[in-house]
Amino acid sequence: MPIKSQGTHLYFVDKLTTPATPTLVKMSCPASLSGVGSGAKDQIDVTCLDALTDREYLSGLASPSAISVPYNFDPKQVSHQLLNQMKADGGTTEFMICLSDGTDAPTLVGGVLTAPLATKRTSIKFVAYVAENTVEFATNEVVKGTVSLQRSGSETWVYKV
Repeated sequence: MPIKSQGTHLYFVDKLTTPATPTLVKMSCPASLSGVGSGAKDQIDVTCLDALTDREYLSGLASPSAISVPYNFDPKQVSHQLLNQMKADGGTTEFMICLSDGTDAPTLVGGVLTAPLATKRTSIKFVAYVAENTVEFATNEVVKGTVSLQRSGSETWVYKV
């Protein structure tokens, strides 16, 4: 059965404010998430010289794609303030998307980000850096931002059972 996107949350680990004791931050007002699960694998050509009809390939390394997160910008929100700091820092951090099939939040204990129990909620954990964070102003609109999170490595899915 399909689930609604309303109620989906994006969390990240703040390692900048207090480096000795990282904290878990829930992003304020993301409007959508795109690019989750994308990133094609490279092809390794293993075709022999005597092949006459088709090339042969092995699967190579994946090239993780960026995840785009448009959001409604509020300069008072700590999560929005941190995005520019994270971009300037350039370091990677852990992110977690928690779907609307539950309400339990992830936990951060001893610097380890842990997904909600599989009986409680579906989640997607990944490591990324803030590649870009733009803010847009338009007539008769709210101020909007878009953060681009460049994934590094694979995503870890925990499916609600």
